[in-house]
Amino acid sequence: MSNLKKLVRVIAPMILAAALAVLVLYGPLHFPITSQTVQRASTSLTANVLRGDQIKDRALDDGYLMLIGSSELSRFDSLHPAVLTQKYHRGYRPFLLGSAGTQSLTHFFSTEAMGKHLNHKRVVVFISPQWFVKTGVDPQMFGHYYSKQQAVYFIKHANPQTRADRYAAKRLLAMPSGHSDDNIESALHKIAAGKNISGWNRVMVDQLSSVNLRHQDQLFTRLFIDNNEKIINDRAKMLPEHYNYQRLDQLAFILGKEHTTNNEFGVDNKFYKRKLRPYVKGLKNSQTKFTYEYGPEYSDFQLLLNQFKRHQVTPLFIITPVNGAWMDYTGLRPQMLDRFDKKINYQLRSQGFDHIVDLHRDGRIPFFMQDTIHLGWRGWLRVDHKMHQFVQQPLTTPHYHLDNYFYSQNWRDRNPRTLKQLP
Repeated sequence: MSNLKKLVRVIAPMILAAALAVLVLYGPLHFPITSQTVQRASTSLTANVLRGDQIKDRALDDGYLMLIGSSELSRFDSLHPAVLTQKYHRGYRPFLLGSAGTQSLTHFFSTEAMGKHLNHKRVVVFISPQWFVKTGVDPQMFGHYYSKQQAVYFIKHANPQTRADRYAAKRLLAMPSGHSDDNIESALHKIAAGKNISGWNRVMVDQLSSVNLRHQDQLFTRLFIDNNEKIINDRAKMLPEHYNYQRLDQLAFILGKEHTTNNEFGVDNKFYKRKLRPYVKGLKNSQTKFTYEYGPEYSDFQLLLNQFKRHQVTPLFIITPVNGAWMDYTGLRPQMLDRFDKKINYQLRSQGFDHIVDLHRDGRIPFFMQDTIHLGWRGWLRVDHKMHQFVQQPLTTPHYHLDNYFYSQNWRDRNPRTLKQLP
C-alpha cells in the first residue's frame, strides 16, 4: 500500500468526523423537544436545563407550573410538591427552576429569554432570606448558571431608555461572565450607558444569536439531564391513597421525627452528620451580626418583578423561614429577620404583588424544616397546600405599578425601620 493511501486511510475518518460534528452543531438538523424530555427535565434541577431555553418554553406551553427558587427545591421528601402532584394528579405539574446558588439575577435572565411563552402564566417564587446578604449573588455561582444565549436574547430585546434594562446591563457587567465575550461586553456597555446598539456591534450580536446557539441548546440540553423520577415515584408510595391534609400532616410529623434523632436542632440526620456535626461547635453565636436588610439583591429582585409585569404573569411568592433552633444556637436575630420580611413585603405589596405566603416566623414549628434553612416535611405540605389553592383561583389580569426607586442605591441601603406598614 502506498504512503498516500495509508495517509488517506488515517485522515479520512478524522475529516468525516469533523464534517459530521459541524453538521450536527451548525447544520439545519432539527431535534424536537418531546414531552418525555420535558417531564424528565421538570424535576431534574440540572444546570443546563436552567441555562437552556427550549425545554422551558415547551414546558410553559404544555401547562407546567414554574417553581422558581434555589437549593430548597432539591429537598425531595414525601411531602415535596413534585411528589404530591405526582400522587394526587392535580391537573398540573411543577417545573423546578433553580438550584444551589441561583438568585434573582439568574432567574431574571432565564425568564427574560422565555419571551412570549411566559405571557399570562402563573408562577411560584421562593424568596430565601439568605439571598439578601450585603454582597449580593456570588459571581462564581452566577457564572455557573450563566447562559450566553440568554445574555444575547436580553441584548437584542433591551430598551436602553428604561431604568430596568440599564440596571440589568450594569449588573451583568459587574460579573466576570459579562466580560467573557467581547461582542456581548461591548453591547452591554452601550445599554448600560443608555445607548442603542447599531452597526458592527449589532451584526456581531445577530451572529451570536443565529441558529447556532439555539441549535446547540436544543441538542445538548437533553443529553445531560439528571433523572429524579424514580426518587419521586418511591417517595409517592409512602403517601395515603387519597389526599387528606390532616392525615398527611400527621405523616409529615412522623417522618420528621424519624429522620431527626441524632441532633437537637430538628435537622435531618444525614444532613447533620455530613454538614454540621464536624463544625457545629465553631458555629455557636456565629451569626449574631448577620443581616439580610441591605444589598443588591433587592434591586436584582426588582428585575424579576419587572419581568412579571411585562408578561402579565401572576406570581405566588413564598417567603421561607430559618430553623428556629438553629437561629438560637448561631445567634441569628429574629428581629433582623422581621425587618427583612418587612422590607421585601413592602417592595411587593406597594407595587401590587399581593399573592404572598409569608412563612418567615414558622421555623419553630416541629419538623417544618429539613435542615437549617430549607423546608422539610410539614413545611412542604403547607407550601403545597397554598400552591394548590393558588392554582385553583380564577386567573385575572394583574395590575402592577412598578417604581424605579427600587433600582436605586437608596432603596438597597434603606433601613426597614423607616418603612410604613402597608395594610
